[in-house]
Amino acid sequence: MTALPTSRRKLLPILFKLGHWESWQRLALRVAVRYLDPERPRRFPTSIQIEATTKCNLRCPSCSHAREEGSGQHLTGEALRRILACLPSTPAKVRLSGIGEPLVNPHFFSLVDILAERGIKCDFITNGTLLTTGRRDAILSRHNIEEVVISCDGARKATFESLRLGADFENWKQLVGQFVAEARQRRHQTLCISSSVVISKQNLNELGDIIRLVSGLGFDEVTILAPVPVDDVAASLWPSQVEMSTIREGDLFELAAALGVGLFCGLRRPALLPKRMPRCLQPWEYVFIRTDGAVAPCCALFGSDKGAVMGNVLQQDFVEVWRGDRFREFRRTSASGTNSLCLVCPYY
Repeated sequence: MTALPTSRRKLLPILFKLGHWESWQRLALRVAVRYLDPERPRRFPTSIQIEATTKCNLRCPSCSHAREEGSGQHLTGEALRRILACLPSTPAKVRLSGIGEPLVNPHFFSLVDILAERGIKCDFITNGTLLTTGRRDAILSRHNIEEVVISCDGARKATFESLRLGADFENWKQLVGQFVAEARQRRHQTLCISSSVVISKQNLNELGDIIRLVSGLGFDEVTILAPVPVDDVAASLWPSQVEMSTIREGDLFELAAALGVGLFCGLRRPALLPKRMPRCLQPWEYVFIRTDGAVAPCCALFGSDKGAVMGNVLQQDFVEVWRGDRFREFRRTSASGTNSLCLVCPYY
């Protein structure tokens, strides 16, 4: 999921306490989609995500990668240069993440350097198990890396390892702790280290403990996200609405504030908004580009058996894809509340 700017994240606890966050969000979406044509965007995407690899060293049950067959594919420097060249303008920032673990790609830091040559900032999401000495130094020496998001779905060994198949909890804590400590010495003001937590039946009662864990490790922020049912196996991990209702967001915000950790909660809406009520701006603001050049309109459904491909920027002109019939239809149905893919998304 594309991260919110730090300034907006700091406002979330205040808006939550005021009870107006949902209404402000609806108003902003309504105004924005009225301004933006339901089918044809008046600007190019402001948020770009490019997949660094489709390979991973873990087999997490919440991720469709665990069920995929084949060897996978790394993004090459040549492919990244071709993707950047096809964009209508140079993005200010790129997220170098996708269905795989970015640090598995042996050329990952060459990709970061290609972005740096063009003045492009970047961030990426990692499971944290490969933060060895050499990789830690490579990250901290590249100042165009502005944020590292480290996944953490459990505060206890059994929970963590059941949701991160192939990982060792104690080794993860050691590697991540060393990385954060070194980052505080070398990049204290210029690198944000955050954690992403995906809710499941297994960790529903550990959310407070996870906040305590990442705070103790020295993280700046933590984001708690509702699971995306990318396939039937992932959907089976989804807590029921009754179970989700036991989450006390106010208590979590108070705990995070007391520990000095920023908190963002992106939980599933208790009920769908009325049809024709704008819900999401991603189809107008965002593109996800896979290692093979395929373009997806959403950060929640890529790598999914429910995914949608709008075109391929290594085979077509980007403007042709961005303003093409597939993307226009996706926007139209998303804005009208009739998009079958969007309806399974917890953020829609």
